[in-house]
Amino acid sequence: MALAIGLVIPLACGDEPPADEAMATDTEGGDGDGDGDGDGDGEPYGHENLHPDCIGDAPIVVFETTLGTMVLQLDGVQAPITTANFLGYVSSGWYDGTIFHRVIDGFVIQGGGFEPGMMLKQTVGTIPLEIDPDLRHVDGAIAMARREDPDTAESQWYITDAVQPGLDDSYAVFGVVIDGLDVRNAISGVATHTVDWMGFPMDDVPVEDVVLTSAYCVTSWP
Repeated sequence: MALAIGLVIPLACGDEPPADEAMATDTEGGDGDGDGDGDGDGEPYGHENLHPDCIGDAPIVVFETTLGTMVLQLDGVQAPITTANFLGYVSSGWYDGTIFHRVIDGFVIQGGGFEPGMMLKQTVGTIPLEIDPDLRHVDGAIAMARREDPDTAESQWYITDAVQPGLDDSYAVFGVVIDGLDVRNAISGVATHTVDWMGFPMDDVPVEDVVLTSAYCVTSWP
């Protein structure tokens, strides 16, 4: 694993942890439908004001992608910090239009940081690493990517493709796919290549963009 200008540039191998290439900077949120109206009193939805559908012990998040729909159930009890951070981005519509920028068949699909053209989005900052022994990297688990320092997760997440015990106790699992594993499989199977990003090679980038067109909470599924 090579370290360059504060970014972990990962190699594509078995139990290697997903790396979050995003840098910590501030950004403003919006509401879940992108119109900035928030809750009607002038406060936008985001990290300080979650969308009402995102509130609860086991919130459900829908990922609509260009290859289909996945549904995730999160654990706000055993991973409260990680879940709240993720739901802040969901509530503001921040993930809408981002891409799956790292795909390794049989390992993980990763997103939550880049727009098409490998344009890095600004985040609201880092969160501490949150490990619960009951939350494991089962098939379809969602967990936070980070840089080398444990407390550097920001917005990027990954979904496992098969059980990944080698990532347990090092990366914060906070939910699991409850519907749409066929879509996860379709994303895992796309063709990838290596691209130049800011002068550094980035491996496992889909040749054709797979876009997370919309991420939002629902109160139940189906």
